Amino acid sequence: MIPRKSTKQRITEIVLAEIPEHLRDKDVTIDELVFRWWQTGRQDGLRLSDAGNDAFKLAEIEYFDFEFKQDKPQSWHSFLLEINKKMKCPFYLGKDKKPYIRLYDSKIAMLLSLYGNLNDYLESIKVK
Repeated sequence: MIPRKSTKQRITEIVLAEIPEHLRDKDVTIDELVFRWWQTGRQDGLRLSDAGNDAFKLAEIEYFDFEFKQDKPQSWHSFLLEINKKMKCPFYLGKDKKPYIRLYDSKIAMLLSLYGNLNDYLESIKVK
């Protein structure tokens, strides 16, 4: 029986295939890339690391940036856990002058735009 691939493994393989051949690291396995590209290798959550964000940009994957601020009176760590649990697409959290979230999914980006901000969008999502 062949083991099922995780969502992260499948996404990693697809993005790697889109990176130009001459820019790929040939000696790295998919499992190693999963741990490089994602903040949590084996756990749930599709938050990208800096290396993962760079790889998605090299592969020219479309993205949408949204500034946000943490409105709820909760710790940064619990805010990250909430985003990891509720966000169902690859995303990257960064900070230039203000914190922003980069979404790699046009449908979720559109929904976030309709809700107006990240906090309202996260409130609208029910997790089982």
